[in-house]
Formats: sequence, C-alpha cells, structure tokens
Amino acid sequence: MPIGIQRLNAKTSQPNPHIVFIKPLKGRDEKVAQDFLERIAAQCLPVMRKHHIHVMSLEEFPPNREFVGRNFNAGEVIQLVLKSPGSGRWLPFNYVQMVMMHELAHCAQMNHSRAFWAVRNQYAAQMQELWAEGYKGDGLWGRGATLGTGEWEKNSVLADEVLPEHLCGGTYRSRGRKRKANPVLTYQERKEKRILKKFGKNGVALGADEEEKVKLEKGKRVLAKPRVAGSLRGRELRAAAALARFQQNKEDTKKEEEDEDTKNWDVDAAVDVDGSKMVDRHGGDMVKVCEDEDANDADARNELDQLHGLFDRRKIKRDPDGETLNLRSSEKSQQQPEQATSTINLYYYDDANFLKNPFKQHHNRNKIIIVNLLNVLV
Repeated sequence: MPIGIQRLNAKTSQPNPHIVFIKPLKGRDEKVAQDFLERIAAQCLPVMRKHHIHVMSLEEFPPNREFVGRNFNAGEVIQLVLKSPGSGRWLPFNYVQMVMMHELAHCAQMNHSRAFWAVRNQYAAQMQELWAEGYKGDGLWGRGATLGTGEWEKNSVLADEVLPEHLCGGTYRSRGRKRKANPVLTYQERKEKRILKKFGKNGVALGADEEEKVKLEKGKRVLAKPRVAGSLRGRELRAAAALARFQQNKEDTKKEEEDEDTKNWDVDAAVDVDGSKMVDRHGGDMVKVCEDEDANDADARNELDQLHGLFDRRKIKRDPDGETLNLRSSEKSQQQPEQATSTINLYYYDDANFLKNPFKQHHNRNKIIIVNLLNVLV
C-alpha cells in the first residue's frame, strides 16, 4: 500500500497491496473485466514488491486503434486495454500482462530511453520466471483461483485480428508551474535596483517628509528634529523606519513571486484519443512526456516480437522434410483414392517455453499437437 494510504474494513481480499484502486469500465462485462484486472494485479505482485513500485489506480481503457497501455504521473494511474478494437474479443492474458510490465517500467523511467528498456527487460524476465513457476498470485489469488478465467479465454482474439498500432500510448504528467527567468541586468542596473529597493523612490532629506514623521511618531506632529543621532528618540525613529522598510520589502517580494510563478504554457496540453483535453484529478492540464515507442528501435522490435509470440500462440508451419508427422489412429484407415494432398503441421507451445525458444519443439507433457490437414481437390 502506498505511503499515507491504509485500507480499513476491506470486505474482499485484495490481489495486490501495492495497487490501491482497480477500476473496470461500466457495462455488461464489468465483472469479467474486474476479474481480469485483479488477476493481472495479483500476478505482478512479486515484481512490484521487489522494485518498490506503487500504483494508485489500475484502470481499464476502451478498445482503440492507438495503444494498449499508458502511464500517468509515474504510476498515479495506469490504463490497460483489455479488448480488441475490431471484434471486441478479450486480449490474451499474458499479452496484457507484458503490457503491464511496460507501463510499470515507466514508473522508474518515463521516456523510452536505453535506461527504460533495461528496466522493462528486467521486469519482463522476472514475469517469465513467474510464468515458468506457475505463479498466479498470493493466498486466495494463487493457482486455485483459475476457475473463473474461462469467460475471456473462450472469447479470446483470433490470430488474424489487427492489434492497435502502438503498444504504449505514451506517458503523461500534470502541467507543472515554473519560475520565470529573470532578465540579466548590468552592474549599474543592479546597483540602482538595490538602492531603490532599500530606500524607495523620490528620496528626500532625513526628517523632511512630514507625512512619514507623523506615521513614525504614532500620529503626533512634532516640529523639532532629533538633534543627536544617538538619542533615544533618534534610535526609535531609525528602528521604526527599518521595520517599515522590511515590511514593504516583504510585500514586494511576495508580489514579485506571484507574478513570476506562472504556468508553463509553452507545451500544448495533451489530447485524448477522442479529441478531448486530458486533465488530472485536480482539473489541471496533462502534458505528454514521451511519445510512442520507435518501431525502428531494436529493443522495441524485440518487445513486439515477444508480444506477437504471446498473441499468436498457435503457429502453423510446413514440414521442411516433407515427412508426415500426423497423429496415427490405432486402426489403419482404408485406402483413399489418389488425390492431391498437402501436409501442414500445427504446433502449440506453452507461453514460457515459447518465449525462450519460439522455434524449438517442446515434447514435454504433450505440449506439441500435430495435425495432418488434407486438401481434397474434386
């Protein structure tokens, strides 16, 4: 739980104490989306705990063709897209989890720099280790909590569906306030400003300003001038004058700071995908810190390859040697008439092993399924 926030009298078990709020979109799939986000939060708990990451709100964002996830104010809000923009089907769970790793890395590095990719790859490697261990979450959110996942697994996206153009929609921060730079003054200008600030404008001889004398004498009009500078009356007048100057300087400084403490209007306010202006929880404008990831960057391409591997869990490849690796039945089938055929082998890999070696056949625990498809030409 972030510092300063404590949950009291919680009615349900929280999947991740490092995430305060989980907010799905309102609608008929709200309950399924709530469960989806809670399982995302539960599985990434070890990563967040190890790196001391705290998120105020994990939210679902409507399907769009621009991005899958984005980060606001270094973890104040993380938004994830859970459905395909084309068909409305659910995105694969591990795919969304890797997007979550990307957005968590933005809590440490806001820009898509080399430092960011080092952090992101570290988080992704740790998540792959959790997948290999079969980790789902702590306590009630562990392996026994997988019974309700069928709703999005049976209605998952198809392999030929088009995903959003960019993985990350960028990072955003609240528009800050900056101190306006003071103009550079010459020595003579600084000297005049210092004298003006200390003694004020339109200076007169000491004791010649009758109005100031009345103020310093507490409303009494005294015609005589103090003859001795070290006298009691002279010391009192100097002290009163110094106090008046100090108060005036304090008011001038405060006014100057208020004038210079202006908003940073040199950067345009961020605009959402629907064209509306983005604001924070205080109603202030949001500013985009980093743009979408560079498609030509090697780290970005590597991330996309990993995500495509998660998305295309079923890989179709032709047998290079022409050998038939189909599943044979116990009984030999009857001889079919001669016909043109082609053999296509369908491989299915588990997520963890596929990420490590996408082109290696994994025979453990029947994780490879081979099907022989016949194309009959009439």
